[in-house]
Amino acid sequence: MNRYQTLQQKMLGLAFILGPLLFMIGAVAYVMGIGLTPFGTDSWVDAIFITYGGLVMIPVYFELARILGQRAPIFGIICAVAGLCWGLFAMPATLKLTQIDIINAGLNESIWTVSGSYAGWTPLFIGIALLHLTPLLFGIGFLWKGGIPRWAAGLLIVGGIFLAIGVGGGAEIVFWQTGIVYPLSTLAFLSALAPIGLRYLGGGSQVYELGRATA
Repeated sequence: MNRYQTLQQKMLGLAFILGPLLFMIGAVAYVMGIGLTPFGTDSWVDAIFITYGGLVMIPVYFELARILGQRAPIFGIICAVAGLCWGLFAMPATLKLTQIDIINAGLNESIWTVSGSYAGWTPLFIGIALLHLTPLLFGIGFLWKGGIPRWAAGLLIVGGIFLAIGVGGGAEIVFWQTGIVYPLSTLAFLSALAPIGLRYLGGGSQVYELGRATA
């Protein structure tokens, strides 16, 4: 392994920890009431953290897809495409920030009551659907084919389900979703991915190669 590959492995390890950690920090900011909009459904601080968290998670999912792809090539490619959609977290984050702009402009209207009404949103909604399916696909794939510990695969599934529940609902969202279920989803992701990241940082990524995976 040359120096670039070594550094790349370290950066991947950091991403496995930093990605879900950014989501968790954003969720904690919401629970603590930091940056809440007047409607109380969103936090602009959370929006910033999930934007960067979603971007950092893309190489994480690409690496998970590579591990899974050694055992199920086509399914691994499908998961990689779904993982790319996590960049779309920037869209709802932008809407949360736009909510503050609307309030500052003197308009008392929730962004979630007006967004998504135009047909042009449809292609993006398809990507958002794939976004929420991503951890479920990976969890199912790793339970099916192996590659990472089964408990980690299970936590990816739990995290994916909780995330969909926690951030879904738009203007009708209630505190138990964003204040309880959403933070739990970030904890599930961090618990599943951080140990993998620590192995990568320690130079132990070979344990996830075909024929060397832990069960």
